[in-house]
Amino acid sequence: MPLTKPPPPSERSPLLVKPQTPSISSSYSDSITGITTYLTPWRQHLTLFTSLTNCLFAGSVLVYSLWAPLFLSRLHYTQMQVNAISSTAEALMYGPVPVFGFICDRYGPDKLSALSSLFFGPGYAIAALAYAGGWSYMFMLVGFGLVGMGTSSMYFSGVTTCAKTFTGRRGLALAAPIAAFGLSSLWMTQLVSRVFVEEDGTLDVEKAFWFFSITLVIVGFLGSIGLRGVREEYEELETEDLTDEEEAALEKGRWINSDTRAFLKDRTMWWFAAGVFLVTGPGEAFINNMGTLITTLRPLPTSLNAPILPPPVSPALHVSLIALTSTFSRLFAGSLSDYLAPSAPTLPPTKPRFSCSRLYILFSFSLLMFLGFFLVATSFIYTHPKLFFLVSSTIGAGYGAVFCLAPTVVSVVWGTKNFGTNWGIVTMTPAVGATVFGSMFSAEYDKHAEGGVCMGSHCASMSFAAMAGCVLVAVAGWWWTWKGQGGWKQRGVVV
Repeated sequence: MPLTKPPPPSERSPLLVKPQTPSISSSYSDSITGITTYLTPWRQHLTLFTSLTNCLFAGSVLVYSLWAPLFLSRLHYTQMQVNAISSTAEALMYGPVPVFGFICDRYGPDKLSALSSLFFGPGYAIAALAYAGGWSYMFMLVGFGLVGMGTSSMYFSGVTTCAKTFTGRRGLALAAPIAAFGLSSLWMTQLVSRVFVEEDGTLDVEKAFWFFSITLVIVGFLGSIGLRGVREEYEELETEDLTDEEEAALEKGRWINSDTRAFLKDRTMWWFAAGVFLVTGPGEAFINNMGTLITTLRPLPTSLNAPILPPPVSPALHVSLIALTSTFSRLFAGSLSDYLAPSAPTLPPTKPRFSCSRLYILFSFSLLMFLGFFLVATSFIYTHPKLFFLVSSTIGAGYGAVFCLAPTVVSVVWGTKNFGTNWGIVTMTPAVGATVFGSMFSAEYDKHAEGGVCMGSHCASMSFAAMAGCVLVAVAGWWWTWKGQGGWKQRGVVV
């Protein structure tokens, strides 16, 4: 059956128009088959299992806040240096994602899974040697830079496979691997805090790093086997209806195809990406620096000779709480968005039902995230430190839902054919955001620190106030992208 080439994107029409869009009532069989109808059932389930396993092991970088206090106390790094390490990991986790997306789109996720082994192994090995030998923080920075690239390559191999394979329920297809990624920090935190502990109760960071170095190499290698042979018919769809001139241009610069160019020229993409930057940047900064933030909750010494008391709450507990809330919110938001999303006008009329745009759900979770930053900015949490769980749970839930709903929006507005590259471009923004907002917090912390230690609300209140304000700006920008002049609603895009 010949394919109908979609019209070029305009201010009044969606970027990608599909003849058929799976309805919400699609059966599990329809959703798991998606566009890979040629895969046998056991191969489909192996693909799903491998994708989720990759994501379940990819999130070791999310437990960075466990190491940060020990980098300060044992290795005597400054808070700015500790933040530089995490920012480098974030930058190299998100920065190369367009390239990793291209590898997935063109050569298959198995290649990307194998590549993750080459990053994780040396990365954690360098970090272990640097910690044991007390080397310069530059070595730790290099090690975690490799860990960042390993994280994104292993994670992206799983997410892209699910997004392109199980198209019947887009929200859930993305929520499952993203939730598995969130769970990875939960089990890793519990494992590290219970197994890799020295006699005095502090974490044995060196052994933990060696464990990750070996284990993640094995997982990446097994992932390359489990995802081998996963090829999709989108390559045929992408090239079948091109003219000779377009095909020649495609061969000349294949990674920038017509869909990618249209995506980059769409101004609503830049508005949407700016919102992702303003929401996920503060979220990344909080997760990376939560261990240090918790140390600021300690009561100020009453005298010069008074001992410094331990933090009133456990960093490991709140890393786990973030993992739990973010995982639940990813699954909940993804499932809810599938169930409540309005039907496309091109579908046959169905029985009237209540519907809610995915963007309303995105706004709600973003405002929940705002509440967490607000509690720190107003110093409420410093007078009630035992209620810190309100901060970690609200930010964790908002962060998880945004990272589930944002790629879903990208797949709905711009399609799944070029999803790996398109979402990879958008996910460069959290890396910049983590650096900007993390540096903002570190500068405020170091400014008020005495002897490398800062305690009290003055250590973080201004930076968290800025983060809270940025979340509100992001919500306003997303609203304009959706309902403003030339926005998605005017184009007829049903999100």
